[in-house]
Amino acid sequence: MVLIILILLFLVLSAFFSGSEIAFISANKLGIAVKKEQKTKTGQIISGFYEKPQSFLSTMLVGNNIALVAFTYFMTAFLMPIVEPGFGDGVLSLLIYTLITTVIILIAGEFFPKTYFNLHSTKMLFLFAYPLYFFRKLLAVPTYMMIGLSKFLLKQVLRVPVENAEDDLTRLDLENFIADSLSDDQDDIDKEILTNALNLGHLKVSDGMVPRTEIVSIDNEASTEELIEVFKDSKLSRIIVTDGDADNIEGYIHHQQLLHNPGTIKKMKMDILYVPEVMNLKDLMLQFIKDESSIACVVDEFGGTAGIITLEDILEEIFGEIEDEHDVEEYTMEKIDDNEYLFSGRLEVDFINEKFPELELPEGEYQTLSGYIVMTSETIPLLGEQVELGSNIFKIEEVDDTKIEIVRVIHNPEVDE
Repeated sequence: MVLIILILLFLVLSAFFSGSEIAFISANKLGIAVKKEQKTKTGQIISGFYEKPQSFLSTMLVGNNIALVAFTYFMTAFLMPIVEPGFGDGVLSLLIYTLITTVIILIAGEFFPKTYFNLHSTKMLFLFAYPLYFFRKLLAVPTYMMIGLSKFLLKQVLRVPVENAEDDLTRLDLENFIADSLSDDQDDIDKEILTNALNLGHLKVSDGMVPRTEIVSIDNEASTEELIEVFKDSKLSRIIVTDGDADNIEGYIHHQQLLHNPGTIKKMKMDILYVPEVMNLKDLMLQFIKDESSIACVVDEFGGTAGIITLEDILEEIFGEIEDEHDVEEYTMEKIDDNEYLFSGRLEVDFINEKFPELELPEGEYQTLSGYIVMTSETIPLLGEQVELGSNIFKIEEVDDTKIEIVRVIHNPEVDE
């Protein structure tokens, strides 16, 4: 009976050390750092392990080896009176001991604990913080000796430089922390906002800008009365000022200037920031903050105007659509019946897919519904023309010069089948 208890004890210890090792490697370090800042005892213990990761992993290795040696010894003693009467005390018995012991260790001492601890790594570390701390102290001497011997062999025998690598927090740690901390349904919005903020550095200015064809502008030679009319018609808070055309943007005028400092357009216009369309949104937001600005002209690779982007456009990439007192319902989005829809050509494809997933519009180098139709059909459809793409028929209901304004979409679900 005592032998069985010892076998189970050392098998459990082996599983504990194996699982703790993999949990330490795959745990969310940001979550642990947060616990430490919250002054929790377990958080401080686990953070202490990460301050000397080599020492902790060596402790797990030493503990696991001791447990395996003890398990093998007691398991052999248990099997001996069972195996030897039938197979003798020769090589065959030794092979049987080895086979049985190895299978048990691989399944119960390695595979199962490592799989489970890996799936619940951070939780397991905090759950076993005190036992881990105990074994860290108990095995300090053999661990220290093993580390010293390893460094000596690496440096003096193998001539390998030994450096203490810093275990920095990574983007993945932050993403995992967000997923772990905000897993409830009521936190979905918060999770989306934090995820959008993380992805900001991967988005280009061209992903969030108002394209050139949508810019509302006024010539610098226009009168103040004309400027007032543009503000009234567009309901925008800022109007771009050009010198002849959109490729010569000189600045912009805020509507409040008409109240506080009215004058000619040239006197009222303020300088505008120029940025390349390949610049990422995170850098642009930092530039806005540094320059105390909120609007920029986006320039393409040839030096021409690609579009306009504002601080609000960047914030909308994080928080979603932001409405202010000047925003109006610009875009048409209507479901007429089960398989028929009416959309503005400026609606973004991913937004339409989110609202009407049954349409399954493919994503590509375009952003808007208009861009999808033009790039996929390789033509600019005329008023009343129909274009069939996949399971959808797009009928052009309204056009303005080279822009598709309103599109009727007729979905054929049978094509999907």
